[in-house]
Amino acid sequence: MKKVLYFISMFMLFASPIGFYYTVKTIYLLKDDLYKKTIYGNEIYRAIEKSKKKTKYKKLILGDSTANQFYNCKEEDPDSAYSLSCNQAIGMIGQYILLNNYLEAGNRPDSVFLVYTPFSFWDNLDQVYTYHYFMKPFYYDKNKSLMSPTVIQQIQKIPKRLICHFPLIQTTSWAPSIKQEERDYSFLSPICKEYLSKIDSLSAKYNFTFSIIPTFVAEHWRDSVNLFKRNEFAGYSYQKELAHYLDNITYLADSCFVDEVHLKNPQLYKPIMNQQLNLH
Repeated sequence: MKKVLYFISMFMLFASPIGFYYTVKTIYLLKDDLYKKTIYGNEIYRAIEKSKKKTKYKKLILGDSTANQFYNCKEEDPDSAYSLSCNQAIGMIGQYILLNNYLEAGNRPDSVFLVYTPFSFWDNLDQVYTYHYFMKPFYYDKNKSLMSPTVIQQIQKIPKRLICHFPLIQTTSWAPSIKQEERDYSFLSPICKEYLSKIDSLSAKYNFTFSIIPTFVAEHWRDSVNLFKRNEFAGYSYQKELAHYLDNITYLADSCFVDEVHLKNPQLYKPIMNQQLNLH
């Protein structure tokens, strides 16, 4: 019994300072939502904030982190476009929410571009980054009406989803491990396919053109992309656009990339991207 009491007393002795430290740190980060500016993946919170502003822009850019290399949502926008590019782990549902926010703020773009690397279309809210990049920024009551049964079904598989907004979790990069599901599709995930259709509906409702633009891809991925089964989107509303997307991917030498997908020197290739988006 004495050993148990000794262990408890020693645990409290060392745990108390640690608990106090994290409590103070959490309170500090919550003040004025400071964590949204400092946390890993803070570009997502920046994109959400920007999506709710009324702007003068007629061209809107959505996209993943490869798009963010060219059109950084945290930097000043070019004169001809407004960027909400952030990260692929928000899924196509996240891109849809950003676009819906932008339209609800009273913006009426003429053109909306989704700038994506081909493997971002795989996301089905089932990857290791989903909890931190999608659940924490987007899983709020105000967005749940935009979440389809397919999305809700996927969310229900995510462990610790009910505590994703607990202050100590919200303000850190902690996330539970998520077992990625085995894909039975080669290109478009079910959620991606569903929400591209929803974006199509918004384009008809608000009268803007929606274009899907490929970012540059490392040469060693060429064979993988060629394995994408085009019959997966046969008869789909964006069949022509997706076929055009796959046919117009530009491959660069692997040495041009700092990792599997991100360019070492994106500014070198930005004029080509601008040309595809007809930006000046």
